[in-house]
Amino acid sequence: MENSMMMFGVLGLLFCISIFALWIWALVDIISSRFNDVAIKIVWFLLVFFIPFLGFILYVILGKSMKIPENTTNLNQKYDALERIKQLYDNGVLNETEFEAEKQKIMGQN
Repeated sequence: MENSMMMFGVLGLLFCISIFALWIWALVDIISSRFNDVAIKIVWFLLVFFIPFLGFILYVILGKSMKIPENTTNLNQKYDALERIKQLYDNGVLNETEFEAEKQKIMGQN
């Protein structure tokens, strides 16, 4: 009887640690991700923070689809960088060789 109670306590502790780790993961994922709207990010953070277990489950089911995909972010960064070097080229800061070299560096990034 005593061993089964101890085993139940250990399993309960492991369950609580697992829930805590998932809660922390969800909060970090929300903070580090980009969403379509800042208000959505704040709502998800507050929901997961104040209602840990239910908030985590809702975030995994619904919230992850509201994030901006990472590859879209990288593509936007490439376009921004190309626009900046094009402005430098148009303003005469870069010559044609430098412009082409910088463009190849940007396009080569993954």
